Amino acid sequence: HAVYTFAARYAERWRVGRVLLAGDAAHLMPPFAGQGMCSGLRDAANLAWKLDLVLDGRADEVLLDSYQAERLPSVRAAIDFSMELGKVICVPDPAAAAARDAAMAAGVDGTAPAPGLPDIDSGLIHPTAPHAGSQFVQGRVDGRLFDDAHGNGWRLVVHAADPIDTPDWFAALGGSIVVLDRPDPWFDRWFTEHDTVFALQRPDFYLYGTASTAAAAASLLDDLRRDLCQ
Repeated sequence: HAVYTFAARYAERWRVGRVLLAGDAAHLMPPFAGQGMCSGLRDAANLAWKLDLVLDGRADEVLLDSYQAERLPSVRAAIDFSMELGKVICVPDPAAAAARDAAMAAGVDGTAPAPGLPDIDSGLIHPTAPHAGSQFVQGRVDGRLFDDAHGNGWRLVVHAADPIDTPDWFAALGGSIVVLDRPDPWFDRWFTEHDTVFALQRPDFYLYGTASTAAAAASLLDDLRRDLCQ
C-alpha cells in the first residue's frame, strides 16, 4: 500500500489584473470522481471565449470577472462529491470494506447518485429570463450533433417558429440564428418541457436565457449587447 494525502483546495481569487488561474492552479480535488481534469477543461471552456472577446475589443474586460463567479460553485460541488466518494472508496478496515461491497452488490448501499453540474446563478446570464444559467440540450441536426453542425459560438436556437433578423453586432460577435426545421426528439422534448421557443446559447453551451416570443427574443439579444458593452 501507499500512504498519500489528497488535497481539496480552491483559490480565493482566480483573477488579478491580467493574471488568471485555471485548472489545478485554481483548484485541487481528490481523484475519486475523476473530475479534476474535467473541471480544468470546463474552466478553459468558460474562459477562452471571454478572453477572445476582450482581447479583440468586442467586450469590456469586466467580463473576465464573471469567470470565477460562474466556475467556483461547480468546482466546489465537484470537490465535495469527490471527498464524499473517497469516504466510500477508502475504507481501510477489511470487515467494513466487505460489508460495503456486499451492500453495493445488493444495491442497498444507500449512496446517493452522482450530482449533476450546478447551474450558473451569477455572471453573464440574463437576470430575469427563464432558464438563464442552465445547460442547453445537445441534439442532432440532419443526423449530425448540433455542435458539429453549427459550432460553439453564440447561437439563438429557434424551435417551431419563424426566425428574427440577425443583428449586425451579433454576427460580428460570431453569433448566428439557427432554425430547427426538422428537430430531433431531444430538441422537441427539451423545448416542450421548458415551454419556450427561443434559446440563446453561450459559446460554452450554457444559456444566457430563453424567450417564448420573437419580441422577447429580440429584447434578450439587446440585453446581451448591453451586458457585453457593445
